[in-house]
Parts: sequence; C-alpha cells; structure tokens
Amino acid sequence: MAGASRLGVNMLLRSWFFILICLFSGHSLADTVWLDNGDRLSGRIELIEGGRLVMATELAGTVTVSVSRIRTLESDRGLLIKTHDHAERALSLRASETPGEVLLVNGAVQSLALRDIRQLLEPRPLIEDWQWSGKAAAALDVKQADSDTRDLDISVDTKARHGDWRHELGYEFERDFRNEQKSRHVWEAEYDLSWFFADKWFWQTSLGYRRDFLEEVARRRQLGVGPGYEWWNNSLGHFETAARLGHLRLDRRDGSAWHASALALEWDYRRFLFGKRFELYHTAETLIPDASEIRWSVDAELGLRYLLNSWASLSLIADWDYLNATDGSDINYRRYRLGMGINW
Repeated sequence: MAGASRLGVNMLLRSWFFILICLFSGHSLADTVWLDNGDRLSGRIELIEGGRLVMATELAGTVTVSVSRIRTLESDRGLLIKTHDHAERALSLRASETPGEVLLVNGAVQSLALRDIRQLLEPRPLIEDWQWSGKAAAALDVKQADSDTRDLDISVDTKARHGDWRHELGYEFERDFRNEQKSRHVWEAEYDLSWFFADKWFWQTSLGYRRDFLEEVARRRQLGVGPGYEWWNNSLGHFETAARLGHLRLDRRDGSAWHASALALEWDYRRFLFGKRFELYHTAETLIPDASEIRWSVDAELGLRYLLNSWASLSLIADWDYLNATDGSDINYRRYRLGMGINW
C-alpha cells in the first residue's frame, strides 16, 4: 500500500509539473512570420517601417525582411499600428489565410493588408525592473602624408533605468599626435540622474568634469539641476530636451580660477532609419554663463551609425566645440571620426 501511495503521489507531481510547463511555455510563445517562399521565422517583432520588418531571433540575431515578401504574421502581444489614415492599438495579431494580410484583434477581428501598415511597434512598457543599456566606441586614425597623424578616441556611454529613476554615465578620452608632437590630450566624464515625476517630465541633476593636459583651461567642473521633457521614446528612437541652472568653474594652467552661474540647454535626438539598419543621432549642450568674459559655448556631436549586427556598429561622427569670448579669443574646434563600436 505504501508503494502504491508513493507511486500515486509521484504521478500527481509529474502531472502538475507538466501542466506548469505548458502554462509557462504558452507565455513565452514567440511571434511568427510566414514568408512567400514557405519559410517561417520565429522571434520577437520589433518594428515595421518603410516597407521593412525588423525581428529579433534567438539564433540569427536581428533579421530584416521586406514586407512584400511576407505572406502573413501573428503575435500575441499588444502592438501599436499606424496606417495611412489612422493609428490604433491591437491586442494581438492573427495569421490570415489571405496572402499579404493579417487579422487585427481589438475586440472585433478585422483584416488589414500588410502593405497598408506604415508603422508597427511595441508600446513602451512600465519600467519596474532594472534595464541596462550602453555603447562603447573606438576610433583610430593614422596618416602619413605631409604631416604624420595619429588620433585615438575612446568613448563609453551607459544608461540604467529603474521605475521613475534613470542613471546615465559617459566617459570620453582623446589623444592626438602631429609629427610626433601631442596636439590634443583630453578626458572627460559626465553623470546625469533623472527623476520622472510625470509621464514625460523629469527633473535632472548633472555633474561634469573635463581634464585638458595641453590647453590653457586645465580643468572644468560643472554642476546643474533643472527640468526636462521626453518628447518621445519608442523602438524607433527618442528625443528629449532639458534646461538646467548650475555652476561652472574653470581652472587655468597658471593656477587662477574662473567661476560663474550658467544656464545649460541640452537636447538628445536618436532615430533609427531603414528598418534599424542605420541610426542617426545628435546631442548638443549650449552654455550661457552669467559672466562678462564668455558669451556662450556649444558642445555638439552629430553621428550616423551603421548597425552591422545586433551588437556591432560602424560610426561616422562629427564633433564641434565652440566658445564665444568677449575679448575675441574664440575657440572653434571641429573633428571628424570613423570608428567601430559595440552595443548592449
């Protein structure tokens, strides 16, 4: 009797274990795309835009497919869909028997031609757990012509988000040589802490430090606080602006120091293009100090990143540092770089 009882308990436990596996596997079902040649892709649909579908797969990484080659698709996730004349949120998508169409489930079931979809993306979820992302890039330029040139640039940017709080940390190192003479040697770091007190609005505290080993201004320290607004943030990119009041301190190489209150205007724009194959980005900060020596300054970066795969990229970057001084000692520095990077 004891053996039979143990056997019954084991069978019951196995049955419950099998049921739990089925339940959890049902929640992990992947999106599915059927192609016109009979192939089938499984993964997570990230985006449809410009006639191309972007899908993250487990084995092949990020895959881009022309919408014209898709027979139908399905997804059990809520997605935002924009057509030529309206936008709506579908609870799920079902495969259609008609080639080139998909069934939208949003209370009622309606048929939609895939060619009519201008954009399809996943709505931004409510962030409860930690989300960490970042990128690192390195550019090395070596030329031998009328003047020998060796330029090295390394940058690391990382971002962590948890609930209403966002942490951003950036670091950059630059060292240039002209005919074996060092022409630029700079490193700088910046930390931003943002608190989202509303859906789009946030309050930001920013700390910045810059060390220059060659120019007259050897050190720059910057502290600022102020509001910001996130205009959009989705799988296509994001755009936000911020205005901060703070303090700026410059330490010259001769031992003297200069400090003043300053208004900082900052923006950050990023946009994926051509089915997430390219990323265009532009960041800039304009400083307007309350001082008679300096009118204003700009630190801007414009770049185009080509995504080789889900983690590697090739970047073309243009930097512009400008300072407008009342005594005519303006600084106007431009630089163009080509580098490799990794994303996570």
